[in-house]
Amino acid sequence: MHARVFVEREVLPKEAKPSGVCMIDRIFKPKGSRIYRWRFRQKPEDGKILDISLGTSEKRVAEKRRAEMRSDLQLEREGLAPSKKVLEAAQRNLGEHLQDFLGDMRRRGKSEKYLANLEYRNDRLISECHWNTVVNVTADSFQAWRRGHPELSAKTANDYLEAIRCFFNWLIKNGRFHFNPLLAVEKVKTASRQTRERRAFTIDEFKRLLAVSSEHKAAYLMAAHTGLRRTELSSLKWADLHLEEDKPFALVRASTTKNSKVAPMRLHPELVSVLRDLKGNSQPDEMVFKRFPRIERFKRDLKKAGVAYRDALGKYADFHALRKTFGTNLAIAGVPRRTAMSLMRHSDGKLTDKIYTDENLLGTDTAIESLPSYTEPASQIASPKLVTDSQNGSPAVTMGNRSEMKPSFVSIGESHIVALGVTSGHSVESGGSGGARTRNLCRDRAAL
Repeated sequence: MHARVFVEREVLPKEAKPSGVCMIDRIFKPKGSRIYRWRFRQKPEDGKILDISLGTSEKRVAEKRRAEMRSDLQLEREGLAPSKKVLEAAQRNLGEHLQDFLGDMRRRGKSEKYLANLEYRNDRLISECHWNTVVNVTADSFQAWRRGHPELSAKTANDYLEAIRCFFNWLIKNGRFHFNPLLAVEKVKTASRQTRERRAFTIDEFKRLLAVSSEHKAAYLMAAHTGLRRTELSSLKWADLHLEEDKPFALVRASTTKNSKVAPMRLHPELVSVLRDLKGNSQPDEMVFKRFPRIERFKRDLKKAGVAYRDALGKYADFHALRKTFGTNLAIAGVPRRTAMSLMRHSDGKLTDKIYTDENLLGTDTAIESLPSYTEPASQIASPKLVTDSQNGSPAVTMGNRSEMKPSFVSIGESHIVALGVTSGHSVESGGSGGARTRNLCRDRAAL
């Protein structure tokens, strides 16, 4: 027994022990086997003992192979050499890795639309850049491909970059590659405006659209009343809609939203009525819109309704313009900016104001007409005394719900009339919790 222990220690001379290797480090032949094996622990703190076949029956050859393996493991541990798993993965076709990646994303609950975009963009890059394996993927080859496709918008080019980066981040996380070759590639700078500018539908245009699209009326109406995106709408199930509550609402699942967050949304009474008629005897797990309209169908409905898909200014009335219609209607209704931002599910109010509000429908003409005139003479009906009395004698803000009128006598020719100044209250209506109402300055100026 003592002789056998001595032989095992003799295989690893004391001076040859590398730093960081624990006492368990020996080669041996298992009982009944001719082939040497190497049993060891890489680090003292590691609890796992590794046992590797050296593939030879010659002791000196086994020692040499163990020394080579030990050196490779040390380089790998220091990040100076790829692991065996990485080397094996490097031999596989990149398309096989992509299918594994997509399968894992699907198990993690990613939407089919998201997965379809990932697959299409990565497949196209793999094919057109001639990336057969992971080692073929380089920053230079991607940038050359990007330069060769000037027709792609800045946003689209960046989407391709993000798709392949996401794929390689997954490869690294799963030990299939040791670095991301596209990490240093910079995104293309995008313009401050949208690539495709959209406009909101007017009330008349949208009514005409609903009149000619009975089959898809509910889908169009829900898009305009909720601002939900096309993919979010097409993924709705009846279980997501709570139509019988006192305040009906939709609970859009996180797996279908753009920001991967649950989106609770109140439903407009008009929309609730249409959805109840559409539901019938549908089951909770059935889709709300079984045949969601494609863009070609939407264009045909626009043509029937006499609505231009693209107007004279080059702005589009596509399906996503219904989301802009929702945002614009919120602004027209005077909904506070922060509330509108929440309803649109935006993280930045500038996006709500600049992109999803159509300024052409905000009544700018009426606002201009309400401004005062500085060069035209005063109206014959108006009197300087009336102006003076109304500015100096009347309070600027109403004081309660009682009516206190201050008369002003105005001379017009030979007659005298009584002109009533600004009231300090209202006999019939009162606003706010205290009954006070704020003056309409634009109306007062127009009256002057």
